[in-house]
Amino acid sequence: MSDTPEVIVEYAYDHISEWYLKWVESQKSPRERYTKRLLEQLPPSPSILELGCGPGVPVLKYLLDQGAQVVANDISTKQVEMAKARCPEARLIAGDMTTLTFQPGSFDGAISFYTLFHLPRSKLRDMLVKIHGWLKPGGIFVFNLATVDEEEIHGEMLGYGMFWSSYDAEGNQALLRDVGFDLLQVEVLQAGDGQLEEDDPDFDAEFMWVMARKKEFATHSDASGG
Repeated sequence: MSDTPEVIVEYAYDHISEWYLKWVESQKSPRERYTKRLLEQLPPSPSILELGCGPGVPVLKYLLDQGAQVVANDISTKQVEMAKARCPEARLIAGDMTTLTFQPGSFDGAISFYTLFHLPRSKLRDMLVKIHGWLKPGGIFVFNLATVDEEEIHGEMLGYGMFWSSYDAEGNQALLRDVGFDLLQVEVLQAGDGQLEEDDPDFDAEFMWVMARKKEFATHSDASGG
């Protein structure tokens, strides 16, 4: 098996899919709070892109239940199959997010939880530029990032190899501003409020939670990314 980050991540999420479903259904996370805040900022029946939809819960199903029109992506074909079973109204696309193409200004909002830090950080800026371009002026992006300054982190999840990559919180914010986002809210929070058991994959981890807006009259020389 190739050991590229994309293949490592896809293989792991394909093989831990049933466990991951139970985990996301039971895990307490700020993602629900940020999803609600996203919808509060958007017009009725908004068009939303979700990157890293997993098995379709809790975020994708909630968005659809609130009347959003959603295009959702996950690198894991197995996760996408599970999402289709729960969220048939969504347009679901399996594959590497960096290969997606949409027209500029396609979405009112975008959302990506526990996903962007699986990209090599050498690809993170280009991915953020694409997301910025796909948003309408004034569009809102809610997401989280890791906060460790490491180019490559190789570990495992439930016995399967896993890959992460990250800038620190200050580097993340500088990158987002450079891409052209206004940062409306930034929080650095311990996973599970620091109360997780040692066998939880997020034990002793912290994440930077962000709500950002594409400027109404962006001067960034952004294209669709596609």
